[in-house]
Amino acid sequence: MEHLVTTHATHQIVEFLLVGDNRADAAARLLSETGRWKEALALAGAWKVIPQLSARIQSLKVKLPAADTGTLRREFVRVYAQSATRAAQAIAAIQELEHAGIRVVAFKGLASMAVLYGDPKHRTIGDADLLILPKDLAGALACLERRGFARRGSETLSEYLRFVDHAPRFAGNKAIALYAADGAEIDLHWELAGSGLGVEGILERANTARLMDATIPVVDSKDGFLLTVHHAIREDLGIESICRDLLDARLWCDHLQATRQIEAGMKWAADSGCRVPALALTSLLGSHDDATAAALAAALLRDSASAAECGSAARLTELFHYQIRNGRLGKDVLYLVHSRPWRQILKGLGTDWSGYRRSMRTLDQQLDQEKPLLERAVLLAKSIPGPRGLRLARTLARVKYAPHGKNP
Repeated sequence: MEHLVTTHATHQIVEFLLVGDNRADAAARLLSETGRWKEALALAGAWKVIPQLSARIQSLKVKLPAADTGTLRREFVRVYAQSATRAAQAIAAIQELEHAGIRVVAFKGLASMAVLYGDPKHRTIGDADLLILPKDLAGALACLERRGFARRGSETLSEYLRFVDHAPRFAGNKAIALYAADGAEIDLHWELAGSGLGVEGILERANTARLMDATIPVVDSKDGFLLTVHHAIREDLGIESICRDLLDARLWCDHLQATRQIEAGMKWAADSGCRVPALALTSLLGSHDDATAAALAAALLRDSASAAECGSAARLTELFHYQIRNGRLGKDVLYLVHSRPWRQILKGLGTDWSGYRRSMRTLDQQLDQEKPLLERAVLLAKSIPGPRGLRLARTLARVKYAPHGKNP
């Protein structure tokens, strides 16, 4: 019964956040009638979308029970303070890198906050994703260390870099997590191969935006949309991890339409080899509200897609709903339906067994997923889905681990 209730609440809060105003009113009434606002607030907190939920409640003038109103207000203040602090630390780090002559650009959460939301009140971030050229990695690490950001883990930097080359969990990204004493995190990236975009091109196309009285470099809007799609695929289309991506992708589409770049943005996605995941995400958004720029984006992508690509995109959107009904697929399930992850792992272990294991342990600790191999094997055996789930997982794996055509 507990899982059933959670499934209903999950569906209702997704509806409330994503659908048009008329359907959102109906979703709000259902949450009230079923007494699920408390559970919906807990889900929104776990998904890190309290600001967006609060804004929707205010815009639709929804009345919550007094206790839930107080909970929402307290949680909003808490996440706003945390996001503002994290954003300020990230801005200072960017300024330090620029002062050192290192080209850098913000993407994902920090860029979305600056370009799409304009204020830490409206979008949470837990870490800041920054992109630099590979040749600047050593200098950037030294620079950020002076700002109090350092690596964790017992492996050497060279061991970690070898690990990144052979770790399927990164799905084409190359990045390193750096932490301040208060827990603030910067994810420093130097390659985004899985997105189909080259680092040099992203830096060349970068724009600037104002955030907290500072001007920071941010990704071009077309790149911002595509990197949001890329992150949703990296997170296996699980609502727990991609709710912010869905809301951001909708706003990126709005922004592209407002700046008359919607056609160019969808062509950019196709040319990057990411037509299928972009179509999946925009179709998902369009199915909730067909009067949006995201729905137009889906139509543009569909017009240029083959029947096979449309089928793959449809299975990805089905996977999103499948996981809401049945629970999230374990990340290790993808290893059962695609050979590339195993080939990467075996190559990494063969190159540097001890260093690879140390780096894997560090990453598991950062993600709070550290478990003995036997326990992971048992959990994997228990989490293997049925035939339909495996087919959907296979589609995801093919998209996630596919070599992408690269835009410059």
